Amino acid sequence: MSESVHEHYRLLLLLPKPWLVTEVVEELDEEKVSVQVAWPKRSKAPCPECGKLAPVHDRLPERSWRHLSVMQYRLELRCSLPRCNCPEHGVKAIATPWAEPRSRHTLHFESWTIRVIQACGSLSQACELLDLHWDSAQRIVNRAVERGLAKRSLEGLEAVGLDEKNFLKGQSYVSLMSDLKGSRVLEVVRDRKTTSVVKLWEALPEGVRKEVVAAAMDMGQPFILGTKKAAPHVDIVHDRFHVSKSLNEAVDKTRRQECAQLAKNNDDTLKGTRYLWLHGNTPEKSKQRFEDLLEVNLKTAKAWLYKEQMVEFWEHSDAQSASEFFGHWYRSVMSSRLPAVKNVAKSLKEHLSDLLTYFTHRITNAMTEGFNSRIQAIKASARGFRSFDNYRSRILFFCGKLDMQPTIETTTIHS
Repeated sequence: MSESVHEHYRLLLLLPKPWLVTEVVEELDEEKVSVQVAWPKRSKAPCPECGKLAPVHDRLPERSWRHLSVMQYRLELRCSLPRCNCPEHGVKAIATPWAEPRSRHTLHFESWTIRVIQACGSLSQACELLDLHWDSAQRIVNRAVERGLAKRSLEGLEAVGLDEKNFLKGQSYVSLMSDLKGSRVLEVVRDRKTTSVVKLWEALPEGVRKEVVAAAMDMGQPFILGTKKAAPHVDIVHDRFHVSKSLNEAVDKTRRQECAQLAKNNDDTLKGTRYLWLHGNTPEKSKQRFEDLLEVNLKTAKAWLYKEQMVEFWEHSDAQSASEFFGHWYRSVMSSRLPAVKNVAKSLKEHLSDLLTYFTHRITNAMTEGFNSRIQAIKASARGFRSFDNYRSRILFFCGKLDMQPTIETTTIHS
């Protein structure tokens, strides 16, 4: 092909001078176009460490990089990268302006792949569209996340949420830290131990950590102890949604026990009512049945009423009035014959000071809980994960709000 065609391809590929396109091979039967790229002979090359120009020492064996397709043809760049002999850093392979180190794809291709994966919401679907191997796509995701984390700003971070998610079914968990104001996942670590929570806090630069004033979490000891150890200045705020979950579980336990007791007398009053007690906002066709159940002298109904009363705790305007309300509620619960609800009440009283911090910061883990459906979709699309690192990368890729696009240099190097 003519030199004008070579120069045309150089411009299309945004290759900065003095890089040259020396050959274009159209393999039409294989639906592929190969573009040979070279560094000019007898030209000095920039050291990848210091950027100073140095004599070319030798050239590495030829490598290839996949680029964006040209019409229906797959396009590859091929090059024998020169190594320069820098007086300060020795013999080094020069950096390529079209790809990151160790990548077999150009920056343009990676940029497009990131967009496709984000649009599909699934790695497997993106791989099918791009005719890309799963391992290659995962490496692009990993590099994208590393790039995004390096560029991420944590300025103004004041409130975080700590939560746990299932990793391997039934046997393994991960812990997450989220930016409650920014609605993004900040970090993911293995396990749900105190040491795991410490790692989450240590993932924040010390200066950023000192600016955080509050953390929403459940009443699990690892979250409490880890926060007190790594960020003792932070106010712990026990999340209202976890409190509601604990009370819901107490109501359901009461229902199951009472249902079994009634069944001994062939009484099926509570049979098939689990949904009614747990969700409150019942369908119209079930509303009358639920109202009738509330009129019956059932332990389950009393437990449900205590759960509903606790909702009022969060509606108070200040900690003092909320504390007074809790005192009345607690004494009433403790005088009942509802052991499951009483156990929750005892736990809430033990952590009351960290429940009352809600009225200072008004934060909840609702946003973090909202990531559940997205993370479940991530797991489902991968049919489960065996690699924690891949799981972490996917969560940060889809839930981290990271700027993961590569920077593509087109600056001319002057020799």
